[in-house]
Parts: sequence; structure tokens; C-alpha cells
Amino acid sequence: MATSSPRSRSDPHIAERETPRWLLNSLTLTEDAVYLGVALVLIGVAVAALYNTVHDLVSSGSTFAQTVTAGVNGVLFVVIVLEIFRTVLAHLEGGGFQLRPFLIIGIISAVRHILLVGAVAVSNENSKFNHAQIELGVNAGVTLVLVVALVLLHRRGVAEDGVDDD
Repeated sequence: MATSSPRSRSDPHIAERETPRWLLNSLTLTEDAVYLGVALVLIGVAVAALYNTVHDLVSSGSTFAQTVTAGVNGVLFVVIVLEIFRTVLAHLEGGGFQLRPFLIIGIISAVRHILLVGAVAVSNENSKFNHAQIELGVNAGVTLVLVVALVLLHRRGVAEDGVDDD
């Protein structure tokens, strides 16, 4: 009596559906090349944004508060780009999906938005007070949720590469 077992590799139907090793290797190299290109572009964007931020800080004719707000906004944008770069670099190093950098990027983005909304609300006293307060509250809530997720991830013992430390 024949037992029902999964098909073995010697089954001709399986062999026909297998992707050739050379094709998989070629696709993997292509993916790595694209990721490398993305990493280089991200570094270029970060350098250009940092240069532009410093240039605007030095040559700005705006008020001090507006200049500082724009400077902090530009620097936080550079940090976000570098976090995305770090995630791409981790992929190139063989890491899997990286959750922690995305949480950090979300936290930085929400804080950046809080700073911008707060600065605009302070500079425009006649602006829509309720709208600005709602935006600040939503971003504060998002920041809190993301920080709690980051703490839970850390307490669970998830390493940087997405593998449990245990």
C-alpha cells in the first residue's frame, strides 16, 4: 500500500516548475544592485538636504523663530532619510524586514510635524486654533503609540535584524 507523502524532488512535475538556479542568482544580484542604487540616491538626498538646510540657516532673512524651525525641520528630514538608508543597508547586509527603523522614522516624522504645527500656530495667532490643536493631538497620539510599540519590541527582545534574542 502506498503512503501519501509529499512529492519528492525526483517527481518530474516538480522539476519542471523549479526556477533555474542561475535565474535566481541573477535576480538576487539585480535586486542588490537596485538596493545599492537606492542607497546611493538616499545618501545624495541626505547630503543635499543637509547642505540646503545649512545654507538656508546662514542666509535666511526670516525671523529667528522661523529660521530655527526651518533648520530643525531640515535636520529631522535628514535623520529620516538616514534611517531609511540604514534600513536599505541592513537589507544589503542580509537582514530581513526591519521593524525598528520604521517605528523610529514614524516617531521622528510625527515629532517633526508637531514642531511645524506648533511653530505655525505660534507665528499665526489668528490661525485656526482648533485645527492646529487637533493636529497636535493626533500627532502626539501617533508618537505615543509608536513609542509604546518600540518599547514593547525592545522588551520582547527583538534584535535589530528582526530575530529574537532568546
